Amino acid sequence: MTTDTPATESRSERRARKGHRSRKVVGLVVAATAAFAATAAFAAWTVGGGGSGTATATSAQNLTTSVATTTAQLYPGITGANLYLTVNNPNPFPVNISSVNANGAAVPDGGHATCVTTGVTYTTTAVTKTVPANGNLSFTVPSVAMSNASDTGCQGATFTIPVTFTASS
Repeated sequence: MTTDTPATESRSERRARKGHRSRKVVGLVVAATAAFAATAAFAAWTVGGGGSGTATATSAQNLTTSVATTTAQLYPGITGANLYLTVNNPNPFPVNISSVNANGAAVPDGGHATCVTTGVTYTTTAVTKTVPANGNLSFTVPSVAMSNASDTGCQGATFTIPVTFTASS
């Protein structure tokens, strides 16, 4: 009867038993390393986060005109003369104009001091115009008149006709 004690074990049996233990230890180390690597790889792909961003709204700027002149010679009694406008849009978005509005009395140029009663009027006119972003648009509106009450000193005068716009983005 043989017992498996170190004293009775042969050298080759001891080596075999140690080799078997070594293989078990190596197998456990490999399995543990693989499990750790799989967990680390999984953790590398499941990432979370949070935070906040900001956005600032721009401030709209008023439209302006660089040209506002009549395209016809004015004379007492004329109605429906065209007002030629170039409208400038300094905004980074297009603006839709829905009307060109009268905004005060027509003013003669400085060389016509005796033109006190101009008789020149502009009537608010509905339009459908879009001024491009950071651009300008030229168009005419047929709403200038000169009444028979105009002074004789207004002959040859150039008139500034103030207007405003009803517009939206």
